[in-house]
Amino acid sequence: MISKCDWKLFRDKLPEWQEKYMEKLVGEYITFLSQEDKAASDKFWELEKRILEVN
Repeated sequence: MISKCDWKLFRDKLPEWQEKYMEKLVGEYITFLSQEDKAASDKFWELEKRILEVN
């Protein structure tokens, strides 16, 4: 069983963890979208695929 103290800590930390995870993903997307050797349409569809896979 999870203690109230642990549950409170989890709830307090969750927004920070989510923000860091999203920041990591955005950085990966920026790197991917900055590639000049791919067509814009290829980057668009690949980005859409990556975003949908995260959910």
